[in-house]
Amino acid sequence: MKLRSLTLTNVRKFAGQTASITGIGDGVSVVAQANEFGKSTFFDALHALFFLRYGAATREVRSLQSAAGGAVKISAEIELDEGYFTVTKSYLAQKRASVHDASGTLMALDDEAENWIAQLMGTGLEGPAGLLWVRQGVTALEPETSTARERENLLGARQNLLSSVAGEIDMITGGRRMDRVIDAATQALARLATAGGQAKANGPWKEAELAAQAHAARHAELAAACSELSGALSQRRDILLRLAALDAPGVQEALTRDMETAQAAFDAAQAHADRLAQAEGQVRLCHLEQSAAQTRLDTAITSAQNFEAAQRALKSAQAALTETEGHLRGAERNADAAQAQGVQAAKALAAATQAREAARQDVLRKNAAEKAEQWAARLAQIEEKHADLEQAMATLGGCRVTQDALAGLEHAQAALTRARADLAAGGVEVQITYDGAARISSDGTALDAGMHSIVRRQMFELEGIGQITIDPGAAAADMSVVDHAHSRLDDALGAVGMQDMAAARADVARRVEIEARIALLSSVIETLAPDGIEAIRQAAGVAMTAFAELSATPAETTVDPSELARRLDEARDEDDAARLNYEGARDARDTARAAHARAQATYAAAQAVLETAAAAYGDAQTFPARRAEMARDLATAQVAAQDAQEAVDALRGAAPDLASATADLNRAKSAAENAREERGQLRTRAAGLSAVIRTRAEDGVEEKRDEAEGLMQAATERAARFAHEAAGLRMLLDALRAKRGAAQAAYFEPVQRELAPLLALLHEDAALSFDPASLLPQGLARGGAEEQMDRLSGGTQEQIAILTRLAFARLFARQGKPMPIILDDALVYSDDTRITAMFTALHRVAADQQVIVFTCRQMAFAGLGGTRPHVDVVQEG
Repeated sequence: MKLRSLTLTNVRKFAGQTASITGIGDGVSVVAQANEFGKSTFFDALHALFFLRYGAATREVRSLQSAAGGAVKISAEIELDEGYFTVTKSYLAQKRASVHDASGTLMALDDEAENWIAQLMGTGLEGPAGLLWVRQGVTALEPETSTARERENLLGARQNLLSSVAGEIDMITGGRRMDRVIDAATQALARLATAGGQAKANGPWKEAELAAQAHAARHAELAAACSELSGALSQRRDILLRLAALDAPGVQEALTRDMETAQAAFDAAQAHADRLAQAEGQVRLCHLEQSAAQTRLDTAITSAQNFEAAQRALKSAQAALTETEGHLRGAERNADAAQAQGVQAAKALAAATQAREAARQDVLRKNAAEKAEQWAARLAQIEEKHADLEQAMATLGGCRVTQDALAGLEHAQAALTRARADLAAGGVEVQITYDGAARISSDGTALDAGMHSIVRRQMFELEGIGQITIDPGAAAADMSVVDHAHSRLDDALGAVGMQDMAAARADVARRVEIEARIALLSSVIETLAPDGIEAIRQAAGVAMTAFAELSATPAETTVDPSELARRLDEARDEDDAARLNYEGARDARDTARAAHARAQATYAAAQAVLETAAAAYGDAQTFPARRAEMARDLATAQVAAQDAQEAVDALRGAAPDLASATADLNRAKSAAENAREERGQLRTRAAGLSAVIRTRAEDGVEEKRDEAEGLMQAATERAARFAHEAAGLRMLLDALRAKRGAAQAAYFEPVQRELAPLLALLHEDAALSFDPASLLPQGLARGGAEEQMDRLSGGTQEQIAILTRLAFARLFARQGKPMPIILDDALVYSDDTRITAMFTALHRVAADQQVIVFTCRQMAFAGLGGTRPHVDVVQEG
């Protein structure tokens, strides 16, 4: 028989899958897969297919079922002299056995299929496969875990094989008479002992041993009960002493007082920590308000400074076109304006100082009612900021000019200014002065006194005189450049919906202000209500309810000298800036005399800058009030931040150690709880021990223990007599069998003949000796000395067992019963040199016999060569 393929469905790890091995060759076939792939599953399934009936539900069959349950299906394609056949079995859920030929025709079903398989395999495990199929981890011819029945079957298989090739057994055993003597001694021994020398089940020796064991177990049980009684008495005494200590007067009261003291300290520390956390939150809020107020004031001051600088620059440019005295008078007017502005700032400072002191007195006199007012104010502030944020978002949508768009407009405006300056520089200059009321006009518009540039042919009306035409001739300018620049500026303004540059600059200034306000409002809302407005509403409601009847008293106001000094310094800085601007204007006047056309361009540029600054500056009349209001907001925020920080510092300085209070409370609670639990556990244990003591005392365990000891000694002596009798019978059998040992050489000659060339591959001049009783190798002779099998290394024992199986396989083949040799993870103890020799032995036998090797050692078995069958796993359904 040759195995060609093996297919498993729903077997062990292949739950819901079909795993198959196909393409198994005639000689050596190697299935090399990694650990846990399922090689042993294939081996066990093949064993079940040929040796376990389809209706079996033994542990070996159930071990093949997958975790998902269901039917276990195994199928193998085999080749016989008659052709190809497919053997299939289904276990557990769908019990079925069948045999089909190569055409698919059903040859046998269920019990008939089992009979067909039994005839093919010889007599099951007593046939060839019992000697030639090696499971994983089994290297000996008789596995250590095999049962007595399995060992008898294997011995019978070896006897049948050797007897059939060596002749009738009576010819080499010394005759029938010795056999009858040996049989009688064997039967007498079998009545007492098993083949392994142990007491036989249901025999007198075994019954005596069981009786001795039963009495020994009873004695041990009673001795344990006595020990338990003694231990229970000792434990109960210790428990009662401990309970007395726990229940002593004052112990429980001390634990309770300790816990109450720790609880009071913890409550005080926790309340203080809550007040500190609230105060720290108020500090953060005050700092945020202070930063916002400072930013607003700085922005306003900067815009004012820019506006004033633009005004001074414009006046300087104007002074460059007039006389030095006019420029100086303008500078003096600017200084007077700065001085007036300083007086206004001093008044605003006095008001801010009074407000600061009033706020400080109000903060110092706050009582518990202020907490409710703070929550209410905080809620109102959040709602107001939220409404302001929504209004700012809506207003932002109306701003049409962006910073980039304004930059484009400024570029177009600058281009137009340059074009006009170039145009003026290339024309004819006419100086007009008037002595009376009459005026010169052009295109219906009267001309002012002063210098005028004529850049193209132009007619003038002379009142009371007539007309005059001035033609600059070659100096006439090309107006197309100015017109083109003007058109580009108009187009850019129209694209953003603005009438002029002033409107565009004002729109951008408004956008910047709104965006800054949106960012500030969003930050303030997030700081005021990190958990949402609803949480603030709930907290404000609780505070208003708890402190509704409380009130606050007003506070007097005082002046803050430091703030007044700061404002005076600002006025001095503005006066210095005016003088610097005057000097710049004087230099600009000298420069304008040399380049009048360029001075006009400078004047136009100063106008543009002034318009931009004015858009950011806003209404000049309301600016002092707005700046004073911002200063008051900043002073109020600074006072609030300082007072809040002082409150936090005071709370921190007086804060108790919350961590220590918590630890002390946990310790006190744990001590009280441990005492309570220990008291309850001790009482429960004492009650249980009392029950054990009563039970054991009533049972009289000590008297029963002494009685069991006497019965145990009597049974032990009886078992010893049977053991002595069995030993004598074994000595008799050994002597009889030794007499016929010389005749055994002819009995083992066939297997020795097949084994010799295989053994020579590993050990030159080596020979195996066999045990006449078990028909198994018992020693290896080499170098003039013989070593017992159990003294050999694990690798050598494994190699001899494999070679012996190969020799048996050769004998089966000579008898016309060729069977596949199947090895599952064999040769695990062989070194590199000997494993190569074993590979050669496998190929020597495989010349006319099939050898199938399962292994996880892919690299080590690469040198085995042979056919590599295809392994495939497919998901069902």
